[in-house]
Amino acid sequence: MLHLDKNKVDFLVTSSMVAEVERFIQNGQQHIENIVNELVNRNITKVYFVGCGSSKAVGTAAKYLLNKYSTIGVDVYTGWNFVDHTPKALDTTSAVVVISHSGTTEEVVKSLQIANEQGATTISVVNKPEGNPLTEGAEFVIAYQAEAMWECHLLAVYLIALHWIQKTQPSLEVEKILKDIPKLPHVLAYHIDTFEEKALEMTKVVSHWKGFYTIAADPLLSLAYKEGVITNMEFMWGHGAVIESGEFRHGPLEIVEPGVPFVFLIGTDESRHITERALQFVKKYKGETLVFDYADLSQGLHPALAPLVMFVPLEWFSYYFSVVRDHNPDDRRYYGVVEY
Repeated sequence: MLHLDKNKVDFLVTSSMVAEVERFIQNGQQHIENIVNELVNRNITKVYFVGCGSSKAVGTAAKYLLNKYSTIGVDVYTGWNFVDHTPKALDTTSAVVVISHSGTTEEVVKSLQIANEQGATTISVVNKPEGNPLTEGAEFVIAYQAEAMWECHLLAVYLIALHWIQKTQPSLEVEKILKDIPKLPHVLAYHIDTFEEKALEMTKVVSHWKGFYTIAADPLLSLAYKEGVITNMEFMWGHGAVIESGEFRHGPLEIVEPGVPFVFLIGTDESRHITERALQFVKKYKGETLVFDYADLSQGLHPALAPLVMFVPLEWFSYYFSVVRDHNPDDRRYYGVVEY
């Protein structure tokens, strides 16, 4: 097993996460409410979320909320998809939310330019409030100024979606989610302090895995993509794919056999039953499994907050899965090293 000083590993953001999330909730929420007020005043009826990698994944989480609790039109695009296949419905009744930590991702910058040309209301979600094209080009900017990118990206799009719903189609369930968000830093701190040792023991058992299939549904699909594909491939150099729980029986079940590895993310929302069904099938036919169950991790928070809460246990797992396989998650062969 590789021996690293985890305090010097850029991959891990656990040391700063709690304070950054707490600050963003306290300082960013009113700013986001003000932006949402403008969306309402302008009679914006649809929104497009544009990003790449985990920045695109958080868009799917916002889409889940808007589809479940509102009639606001919503879609999610990768940067090049938006550039090459710009939606015909993009116009002055649209909002486009572009997401990039650096604010310099080529195709996201191009997407912002197209959105501006079509008269859409544009919102950038970035780290730093100045010195990047997304800050300079958008009408509204949400700058979280933090390294906990996943948490802050999710919070930004959650708060846009939730406040927009409450101002147009108020929901008691959405009010519950909003009331639970301030409790999030405490829950993240709990998992930062308590899950590390458990994650190390989990990964020792699966150190022979070359990767894994990640199975999830609905609110957890965004996190499944972030951890099961992006983190698994980029940081851990593992082979991976994400399978939606409801699609498991429609093809993927044929790969199940002894030794095939699966990671299950199980929520406490209405889709729980179908992820549990896939899990039982894999166990029956001797596939290898690891399970992250929100019922054990939620600390009482709303089911919709699962991708925010479960990120920390999965981050610890990802870190130690890399370490037990003798790989430093900060190492790159290609990303930022060779021209693409």
